[in-house]
Amino acid sequence: MTKLYEITQEYSDVLEAIAQVFEANPELDESAKQTIITVNLSGLKHDFQSKAFALAGYILNLKLEQANVKELADRFTKRSRYMNKTITQLNDYMLTQMQQVNVPKLSNAWMTIQIRNNPCRVIVEDETLLSDEFKTTEVTIKVNKSAIGEQLKAGSIVPYTHLETSQRLDIK
Repeated sequence: MTKLYEITQEYSDVLEAIAQVFEANPELDESAKQTIITVNLSGLKHDFQSKAFALAGYILNLKLEQANVKELADRFTKRSRYMNKTITQLNDYMLTQMQQVNVPKLSNAWMTIQIRNNPCRVIVEDETLLSDEFKTTEVTIKVNKSAIGEQLKAGSIVPYTHLETSQRLDIK
């Protein structure tokens, strides 16, 4: 089975050969040139179109599958958050119960449950009252590409920048 890139190469080769025929025979009129193009490209054009549509269908199918995977990922993310919340609640519940009955450690053949002290943590009650030695200043610089784009489109020169156009394939 011929691949799309192979058909594309054949298409280019045939176009190049046709151009050489036209250069070697400048006396050919437009009708003759059109006939040569039609005869030589008709089969390739059909092959290319059928392969291109098949590939486009595959791309659309992958997009649908990707949407389904994203939806599942979102569901699993929600489920994971729910499970994490439940684990935290049950863990806090068990800690409270063990503290109330004054049982710091339980163990059997499979697991050990033990109350442990956490490391100390710093609680800042009012940041504004702290001296500067305990503060760090962070500066974030962000380039405003929208404003630069507007200036460039309006004809202004913004040093070290330029507009760039690209293409994308749209399959619907």
